[in-house]
Amino acid sequence: MDTSSPPYLRARIDMYRDVLSKLDASEMNAAILRNGVFPKDRDEKGLVEVYARQKDYSTEPLSFSELCTFNTWFTMYPEKVCGTEEITTSREFPITIKGDMEWIENTIGHGLGDFRLLLSLPGEWRIDNFEPTEDFFVQYRDGDAMMQVFAHGVGYNLQVYRGEQMTELRDFSTIEQANGYALMLMQKEGSKPTNAASLLEMEALALEIELQMNDQ
Repeated sequence: MDTSSPPYLRARIDMYRDVLSKLDASEMNAAILRNGVFPKDRDEKGLVEVYARQKDYSTEPLSFSELCTFNTWFTMYPEKVCGTEEITTSREFPITIKGDMEWIENTIGHGLGDFRLLLSLPGEWRIDNFEPTEDFFVQYRDGDAMMQVFAHGVGYNLQVYRGEQMTELRDFSTIEQANGYALMLMQKEGSKPTNAASLLEMEALALEIELQMNDQ
């Protein structure tokens, strides 16, 4: 069952209310559940699906009240959480979010539409510059290796440099494809010096990815 669908999320709210009604308010699990977080050793999805089968839930979009109940909005959009949710031993603050500044900035930036990679970049790669405008531009750098992705026509252009020499130029129809390909190159190349053999290997892999995208 789609965990972001209105029927699932409505069944989830009912499940939380029902489980909480059976717990002593002073129990630690009750504090965690009130914050919309299920104990990690329990199968939340499986239990919600049991509730979903017992009632014909509406497929209409959730109301503001429903979105604000039991962490529903963040359940719909887990990528909006600026870190990882962790359970504490405090009854007053049973849930904490752990994430560094880069994670926070990238999550907020992604939500605003800059489409930066949310995962940590491999090796020593870093986001060196970005402009989340209509003429989108982002630059990744590791030593003398540099990649930049920018809006170009109806798609996106990826340029790869080693020092001042451009080693690759590619076009993509979506920013996700461009960043995905850039991430693959980062994982493969790192700060290693480029030689003829590695360039040939890169070109062969690029051709394989291109063929796969064309087949979709």
